[in-house]
Amino acid sequence: MRVIEKGSIVIKDNIILKISKTEELDRNFTAKKIIDAKSKIVMPGFINSHTHIPMSYFRGLADDLPLQEWLNNYIWPTESRFLSEEFVYDASLYGTAELVKNGIVLFNDMYFFGKQTALAATKVGIRAIVGEGVLDYPFASYTKPKQMIDYAIRQHKEFADNELIDFAIAPHSIYVCKTKTLRLAAESARNNNMLLHIHVAETEKEIKDCIKHHKKRPIHYLNDIGFLGDNVIIAHGTWVDEEEQKIIQEKNASVVICTESELKLASGFAPIKEYLQNKVNVCLGTDGVASNNNLSILEEMDFIAKLHKSINQDPAMLPASKVVKMATINSAKALHKYSEIGSLEMGKKADIILIEKNILEIVPMYNVFSHLVYTINSNAVRDVIINGKLVMENRKLINVDEDELIERAKYYKSKILEI
Repeated sequence: MRVIEKGSIVIKDNIILKISKTEELDRNFTAKKIIDAKSKIVMPGFINSHTHIPMSYFRGLADDLPLQEWLNNYIWPTESRFLSEEFVYDASLYGTAELVKNGIVLFNDMYFFGKQTALAATKVGIRAIVGEGVLDYPFASYTKPKQMIDYAIRQHKEFADNELIDFAIAPHSIYVCKTKTLRLAAESARNNNMLLHIHVAETEKEIKDCIKHHKKRPIHYLNDIGFLGDNVIIAHGTWVDEEEQKIIQEKNASVVICTESELKLASGFAPIKEYLQNKVNVCLGTDGVASNNNLSILEEMDFIAKLHKSINQDPAMLPASKVVKMATINSAKALHKYSEIGSLEMGKKADIILIEKNILEIVPMYNVFSHLVYTINSNAVRDVIINGKLVMENRKLINVDEDELIERAKYYKSKILEI
């Protein structure tokens, strides 16, 4: 969390070789390329810890609805018509490009046909943990949940040499996966050194249904069946009581808060204050654009800080520096990337973003963390370096053509409207 004024970073291949004062590094290094960052904030790239990137073409398709009505009457029927490898690749290309424009260097996804998302992410040049969705009923090209789990394991092995891509097993939720499926997912993930990514306690109805069917709350249920562990990422965790929070902490699992999505779907308010008191690792995600409707972690930081100050009637709660950690190093820890990314340190991977600060609505700047949370929006993100390579320079994407992406999105809109 140090702030270095008049500093420079030396990158060799994909590694941060040296961080020091510019004067010292100018004397000791000669660079093939120099990026002038005199007017910029140079910081670790943001990590989006819960997404559904292939749903990018569903932005604004159905809004102002309760979660189950939104899913059952709009999202899932549309998916059943359009879900294919081609659709997932095209939508993922669009979504991953949008992530980069928001200064995001790694996203943790949950969807289907994950290989296509991995290929799209690789083309754009962004890191991805691709969670293959697992359900107990036929979906995409699958008829059984074991097929979905086996697919994830195959892709995990196929992409083992890709520095940008990891695969995870992502059972959607406890209400669409039986106990047998959840146990198989957990066992398979641990046997193959993979993460587990699941929606838990997103709505009050989910809690009531779990107590009705299993005689216990969701976290107790997952713990009792052997699901929880340090490889588990819990999306939402909106309705988790203190006893459950202590279990999450003991199991070293992490919780991803998606404030804007949870507000828009009226799912409730995550117990952030209690999570922090119980030393739960909390990180940030946007959810998918069908329920958010953007991929801005900067906006998430602003919302979460202000909302929970108000809920808890405590303006000192969630100081800006702590919120920035949720979007960087906390997320890296949750996704088992702590030793590689999430902070600017010598020896870590060069995943770095540059944010312009000489903009009318940004100056003067007294505290960089305050401005990151309360002032700056994604349009100020100018350059993005991932794995030592520029993937966006002066807001221009390097590896894909934005105009082509926009035209393809318009094409899919016309097809979806024909339903």
